[in-house]
Amino acid sequence: MKQLAHHTWLTVRGPILALLGLTAAYALSYGLDGFVWQAGLGLVAFLATVLLVGVFGFRMHPEDAVEEAATAIRDAAALAIGLVLLTVTLLTALTGNTPTTT
Repeated sequence: MKQLAHHTWLTVRGPILALLGLTAAYALSYGLDGFVWQAGLGLVAFLATVLLVGVFGFRMHPEDAVEEAATAIRDAAALAIGLVLLTVTLLTALTGNTPTTT
């Protein structure tokens, strides 16, 4: 049971780090005007949160914390793209029309 709990923790800490980093990035850059300021502060907030929580909270090496958060974001993006493609395929099959943008 202890081994299962440890394996589960190792599996979910990357997505937890990614969610914390994205939340901090959004919260800190929300009120800023201008894309460059939002993107810059968002990236700094994301990396700082992932590093601080990963190193001091989860007792990880800094490179491991960033790598696990990046892997979780990449997996979420792949899932989102897959869901969009599945939705387009199902809508095409149900309606008989191909989606177009005009």
